[in-house]
Amino acid sequence: MTVEEYIDALPAELAAIATAARRVIDRELRDASCSIKWAQPVWSVGKEPVCYLKKASKHVTLGFWKGASLRDPSGRLESSGSVMAHAKLRTLGDVDPNLLRDWLRQARALV
Repeated sequence: MTVEEYIDALPAELAAIATAARRVIDRELRDASCSIKWAQPVWSVGKEPVCYLKKASKHVTLGFWKGASLRDPSGRLESSGSVMAHAKLRTLGDVDPNLLRDWLRQARALV
């Protein structure tokens, strides 16, 4: 399965959210590769995963491997551990390009 096929298989509303998030990710992580790993799109620099998108029933999860180390004044990142963190993208309005860019720049710097 390709990333395009993964996104195309989502319900229309979630596909729009994932597509918008992917545009920001691809622009910010130009040196990253993107492929399906662990049954979801994952962006990696070299062999180091940076972030992923994952379908949930009512949202798209944008997750970061070292997300617990990211500064997040918005309070939108959630973490249940000491390493990873994620944000739930429920609407297109949740895909805030400036906020995502900030997270992605921080996450890229941790690789």
